[in-house]
Amino acid sequence: MAAIMIVKANVESYDHWRSAFDGRHSFRKEHGVTREEVFCSPEDMTVVLVLEFFDSLDQARAFAGSAALAEAMKASGVIGTPHIRVVETD
Repeated sequence: MAAIMIVKANVESYDHWRSAFDGRHSFRKEHGVTREEVFCSPEDMTVVLVLEFFDSLDQARAFAGSAALAEAMKASGVIGTPHIRVVETD
């Protein structure tokens, strides 16, 4: 069954975070991400919501709990602990 990883995070700077996020497309693809969508309110550019799509629940769970993802988030300017949820899709 396919899955979506939903990430809500606070960032120091949207521009820095977005540049880092865009520069890691291959990294996400290597970990099973097939598509992603990014949302940010123009009223508060320090909060981002990211949807990352996977072919399997196992891939999404593995990526969500990986040290590599945690390191990438920290390097991109994520502040504190992001809220991460993995859900199945039909």
